[in-house]
Amino acid sequence: MKMKRTKSEMINATVESYLKRRRYQDCDLFRKTERPGCRSSEEMTLTAKAESALSRDNSIVFSAIINDVVAADQAYQRLKVWVYSIKTQQIKYELHGLLYPVFCHLYLEILHAGNPQAAIQFLKNYQGDFVTDTERDFLEELSSIFTIQDIELRPLVNAFRMRKYKVDMSDEAHICLQKYLSKNGHIIIMQIINIHITIIKKIVDMNVIDEETADQAQGHEIGINGHVELASGTGVDREMRELQESIRLIRNNAYQPLRIFTVNNAAENGSCATMTPNMDRLAAGFSTAEIRLWGVGETVLMRRRQTRSSVALACDTASTSRPPDDANEMEEAGAIILRGHSDVIHDLKFVAQSSVLLSASSDKDMRAWSLSDYTCAAVYRGHNYPIWCMDTSAFDLYIATGSHDRTAKLWSLDRKFPLRVFAGHFSDVNCIKFHPNTRYLATGSTDKSVRLWNKDDGNLLRVFVGAQSTIYSLAFSPDGKYLAAAGDDRSIVIWDLATNAILTELKGHQETVMNLDWSPDGQYIVSGSTDSIVRLWPSHEHIKTGINTTTNSTGKDCRPQVYSTNCSSILSLQYYRKNSSLVCIGAV
Repeated sequence: MKMKRTKSEMINATVESYLKRRRYQDCDLFRKTERPGCRSSEEMTLTAKAESALSRDNSIVFSAIINDVVAADQAYQRLKVWVYSIKTQQIKYELHGLLYPVFCHLYLEILHAGNPQAAIQFLKNYQGDFVTDTERDFLEELSSIFTIQDIELRPLVNAFRMRKYKVDMSDEAHICLQKYLSKNGHIIIMQIINIHITIIKKIVDMNVIDEETADQAQGHEIGINGHVELASGTGVDREMRELQESIRLIRNNAYQPLRIFTVNNAAENGSCATMTPNMDRLAAGFSTAEIRLWGVGETVLMRRRQTRSSVALACDTASTSRPPDDANEMEEAGAIILRGHSDVIHDLKFVAQSSVLLSASSDKDMRAWSLSDYTCAAVYRGHNYPIWCMDTSAFDLYIATGSHDRTAKLWSLDRKFPLRVFAGHFSDVNCIKFHPNTRYLATGSTDKSVRLWNKDDGNLLRVFVGAQSTIYSLAFSPDGKYLAAAGDDRSIVIWDLATNAILTELKGHQETVMNLDWSPDGQYIVSGSTDSIVRLWPSHEHIKTGINTTTNSTGKDCRPQVYSTNCSSILSLQYYRKNSSLVCIGAV
């Protein structure tokens, strides 16, 4: 007989589910067995020791060290004096090439620490050491930068900071540098070399150099695939070879590549994200009720005059519903900020050939944003509580939403009211997904069930049982034969829609699975968990063999590919039909 849950247990479960939707990671504090008051004295002692040994106080934080500008100046000055004191001219020449990138990055790091006056003085003290035209031109560019925002607005400086600077160096010079750093190297210099500089070793092939040119030889670089760049090369040839080598490695690799886009400074308030199908724009929603829109690659977003959308929207009969021009703005980093919601943004979707962006929020509204002028074009109201999820059908004919009010609703963009209401769940509808043929709709809920509905008449067709906990994500196979669901029990359950039977269960994640998608060719299922780990499963192998996967019992062909995204949380994990790209958008 199933025991009825107490009132406190129901409250704890509801709060835990709410926190997970808002991307909070430490949701286990509501589990009774893991409360601090239930730990033994031995456990508390071990925890205290671990925290004292692994706390952030013992970590090296570069931005904190660089606050000591005097130490940075002295470290650079010692490195410079040491380089100029080397008697072997060839080694001195090679190591002198290291001073320029170290000097430039030190200047940028001092700016990053919030010391513009100290940075300007540092630049004036040493910029005379660099005399080539290229160096002088770039230092002149640096001299006009006084804040981190200035860096982002200068493509040349931003590229210099984001990409590693390559320094050619012989074995002898490299050994000298290692000895110096091990004895006199300051942590500031070592971190800059480690993070921002790539040292490329060069050798001198004495078998191909005659006596007349031996004294002038600068060495030949060990290039990619045996290619050698001449001493007069500009670096463009090297970059092209590296790109070709990367393409070759990807094509010859059995593993599917994962593209990761990160939204900076969003670890605490980033809530959702998405990209356009052609991957030229990225949108992210935040707990601050704002939506930010960026151009990707060469796409640049510009504020335009207010125009009517080419898509029929519910507001087209009453244009007065649009907000004034100053409701949204463009920030210095190049993002368009969309404001209109009053609470957390939980889901975003691009529709109608990416000319409209839909957003769902805790304020109970779904909004349509016109991307021709970046204004709110329509507001759709019908739910009584926060909207958690949203999905669009093929050709963007319909939109479906799931809510805390335990219902799902069907919408079209040209109607302000819902066309259909799907009621039957006993708790929140956390995720929703259209069947590939658009005739059916699947919903996953906190009540541990997955339901399949007829879109046209709203009738319940199937109830899929077998999940052991809250469902947070759904995915149909491209051929429409299978349905995958995942959630709190850290596993992925796959059902056969024809027989209503569980075909297989994929296990391996250590935390709640919040993201799920199926590759366009049906060969892979990708899943992302709250610990920011992405797993790529060969679905056809598991469905064919019916294996209930564990990390210790699978064969080589059934093992998932595992990616650590290094993000604080995963905001979106999805396949895009453009080049069958697997894209992860994370917050850091």
